[in-house]
Amino acid sequence: MTDLFQVLGQQRKTGILNLEGDKKVVQVLFDKGQIVGVAFPGESGEETALGRRLIRGRVISAENWHRAYKQHKDNLVGLEKMLVSNGMVTKEDLTAALRLLVVDTIYGIFKWRGGSFRFETKPVSYDHEFVEPMNSEFLLLDVLRMVDEWPMIAERLPSFDIVLQKTDPMATLDALVGTPWEKNRTFQMDVIYDLIDGQRSISEIIELAFVEEFETCKSLILLMDAGLVESTSIKAKKARRERRKFEGAKYLGNAAAILLVGIFALLLFSQFAATRLVDFPFTNGERQAWHAVRDSVSKVHDLKIKNAAQVFFLEENRYAKNLSEMVERGLLPR
Repeated sequence: MTDLFQVLGQQRKTGILNLEGDKKVVQVLFDKGQIVGVAFPGESGEETALGRRLIRGRVISAENWHRAYKQHKDNLVGLEKMLVSNGMVTKEDLTAALRLLVVDTIYGIFKWRGGSFRFETKPVSYDHEFVEPMNSEFLLLDVLRMVDEWPMIAERLPSFDIVLQKTDPMATLDALVGTPWEKNRTFQMDVIYDLIDGQRSISEIIELAFVEEFETCKSLILLMDAGLVESTSIKAKKARRERRKFEGAKYLGNAAAILLVGIFALLLFSQFAATRLVDFPFTNGERQAWHAVRDSVSKVHDLKIKNAAQVFFLEENRYAKNLSEMVERGLLPR
């Protein structure tokens, strides 16, 4: 594959490179040795890779994409031109999306385990206004570097379904100043960091960042190493550890309270057995002991609510609206 791209670039070939492998069919468009686009023969209608990229990146709504595609077909005007002329997408966003589509597609091809190819020498058409031709040899060097470093990324980010969150929601990337990671800070990293909200998965961040998949993953790993970002599963583990601590304290508190109640009950019974005064069933001393027992039970109840509220805050990062929320979570008895 490497030799193929090198030869096509060095010989300034123009045509379509058809590639088939990994249950996919991809076409790479060459113009005088430079890569000017990718196409997917299996696509039909408006369900295109470009449309998915723009919609998932929230650059355009699904409704506007459908409208632009219909106008493109009805008026026989280029889809890219239709998108920009109608103000649905900016020229800069469209150019960036087309470039990302090419880079990520070719990067994916180099991860195939095998396949076949066929090159057709023929003129290719593309819109020079929105497409920036890429030097195939330079792009090849970048892709090979990505492929070489990918095993490390796959080990650190085993699944794109992982949800990330900031360790300090109030922190900015200025926290990198004076650290070994400061020199690696880029504008794209700021964009990626702003997208981390504890709700989005890695795949969603990749779609929204409009940065190459590989570079997005590298930035996420750097942010994790710098201690600014962590997986939500890590926070959940911390919360569980804290919950166990609070539950231990709660059980100790409950045991102490039960012991105290038992002592008061014993004293009450002893006094009751020793005195049979006219104001049965309680003497003045018994009445005082009963009040003490009732106060102890009330303190135990308040302690349970306090512990449950702290555990709820650790797990949800907010306080419960009412006791019912803590009861539903099993933190308080029904």
